[in-house]
Amino acid sequence: MPSKTSWINKEIIVQSLRNVGWVGIVYFTGLLFSLPVDIIGQLSRDPQSYPIAIYENLFKMQYPIQIGLLLIIPVILSLFLFRYLHVKQAGDFIHSLPITRRTLFFHFTGTGFGILILPVVLNTVILLSLYSFTDLQQYIGVQDIFTWCGITVLMSMLLFTASTFVAMITGLTAVQGALTYILLLLPAGMFMLVCYSLKNLLFGFPEDYFFNVQIEKYSPLIKTVYLENDLLSGTDVLLFTLITLVFYGFSYVLYKMRKVEAASQAIVYPFLRPLFKYGISFCFMLVGGMYFEGIYQSDGWTLFGYFFGSLIGYYIGEMILQKHWRVFRRWKGYAGFAIVIALLGFIIQFDLFHYEQKVPELADVEEVHVSQSYYSLTDNPDNLIKDPFMNDPKAIEAVLDLHEAIVEHQSSKKEVTEKNEQIFLYYKMKDGSKIVRNYLIDIDDVKSQYASLYESKNYKEKTQQLFGVDSDKVDKLTIYNEMGNKPAITVADPADIKEAIDILKEETYNDSFENRDKINLYNVEFLMSKDKWANTGVKKSDKKFIAWLEDKGYLEDLKMTASDIEWMYVTQPVDYTDPFSQPVEEAVLQLKKENKGIEVKDAEQIESIMDDLVYDPMTSSYTVTIKYKNHGSIQTLGLQKEDAPSFIKRELND
Repeated sequence: MPSKTSWINKEIIVQSLRNVGWVGIVYFTGLLFSLPVDIIGQLSRDPQSYPIAIYENLFKMQYPIQIGLLLIIPVILSLFLFRYLHVKQAGDFIHSLPITRRTLFFHFTGTGFGILILPVVLNTVILLSLYSFTDLQQYIGVQDIFTWCGITVLMSMLLFTASTFVAMITGLTAVQGALTYILLLLPAGMFMLVCYSLKNLLFGFPEDYFFNVQIEKYSPLIKTVYLENDLLSGTDVLLFTLITLVFYGFSYVLYKMRKVEAASQAIVYPFLRPLFKYGISFCFMLVGGMYFEGIYQSDGWTLFGYFFGSLIGYYIGEMILQKHWRVFRRWKGYAGFAIVIALLGFIIQFDLFHYEQKVPELADVEEVHVSQSYYSLTDNPDNLIKDPFMNDPKAIEAVLDLHEAIVEHQSSKKEVTEKNEQIFLYYKMKDGSKIVRNYLIDIDDVKSQYASLYESKNYKEKTQQLFGVDSDKVDKLTIYNEMGNKPAITVADPADIKEAIDILKEETYNDSFENRDKINLYNVEFLMSKDKWANTGVKKSDKKFIAWLEDKGYLEDLKMTASDIEWMYVTQPVDYTDPFSQPVEEAVLQLKKENKGIEVKDAEQIESIMDDLVYDPMTSSYTVTIKYKNHGSIQTLGLQKEDAPSFIKRELND
């Protein structure tokens, strides 16, 4: 009978293990000390003296070492395994052997997979043994061990196949290492840079929302770094498995196409060289624009940053491809790139797609969310408003009116004033799409439209935490004065709690936009079960609740009066937050010497002013500085012109 030749070539495997076997040993040892050895050390401690630091998520144990190994070992392994592709003599020798490329590829990658998987499996077996024979089962479950094993193997395979894919398109080992991490970070990095640039080019672009809510979806490296706090979901596992298979498949195809003489070339395939060069130019352009805009916040400097960054990036790409620095005569490619970017910038800047002017139609909107930040839409367990979207047609119409007013005042989008306020809009459309905008505007430009929205019932129900409070689940109310240091009042009677919450909700419905910035005379804190809490403010206009406090006998102990104040001084707006300014009390004494303000001494005048103060002194007509008697603290608040007594307007020559 004819003898059969084994498909497995032991000589190739043995030679590979001689070259890279040490990588597997380092990986095994690193994981061994990160988990089993650390667990044994933790269990051997006296729990009376030291807390045992064993977590359900095993990635939390020696996290920096684990993640360092996971991010570095697979890439290093690929660099050494496919080093022969980047050295001409080694490549000629390997490819002169009577072995097909298909066999070579599967042997080298199979050896790599084995070196990565075996250390993880061995450490998993050790962990399972510790689980069976020690007290480890008190802290973790078997599923936690297998979850750690599966995720570690998957991410190791992904990084290894990504690095192998890069090895097939480059002829330089150093470029392989750098391009591997660039490839895995590129989607997230490009996304971040493009979002930052669009923020400067498109009025209303919500860069914070996209960057903070969705950025981790665009890079396996970022997902890996976050494993300590966020394990992979089922969707992540399927996606990363698919990406690994795609990298592996493309690596095989490119290896069969690769020419042996391509060693030492930065990019092996000619059709990829323009993509590499112009990709570097584009990335450097975005980084340059971001840097100069962040430093100088000027359109001129931002444009210079785009130009300078793209020029540097273009010539760096040329130098890498040509492997020398004398490439400055190759300017025609850059000229074409600059023309394309200029056309793209023209389209964006002049809003030819009507992004900036787009305001949805009422009939197309299903529901809408309005707040000062995207954060209110994130998964925040402390948020008592479970559904922050408004669906009342009148409220939606008020939002659309506000949106239209913002667009009409678009010309002032670059102006920054002390009255700037952020407005975040999120529309859910009936066709399943969404429209998200984020604006920083002078609130005075849209005051009437914002007031109509602010005073609507549906808006308050979806933005005020008070409306997420169930009075039956509140254990107690704590009421305290925001000014000074008066003792707090505690209400624990269920009937009083329910009555107080009902009155506060009624007062909130009646709260006007004009009173929005007024200081809270009192704060009410609701303590609920499971350590949840919420609070709301009580202003001068909330007369019904203040009357309730008086009826219950609480007001006398809470109310701040002139007898609680050592002095009150009113001036034109003063910025006491300047780090180079004097301490507040010294600054006020200096203003008194220079007769640049008014010290209010009459008790009735003091109390009337206190009821109308606002939080921000720099956006107010006057700055009011108060020193309290009982603890000597100093507070700086504001007073608007329309609320100021006539003697202040007169004496400050306003």
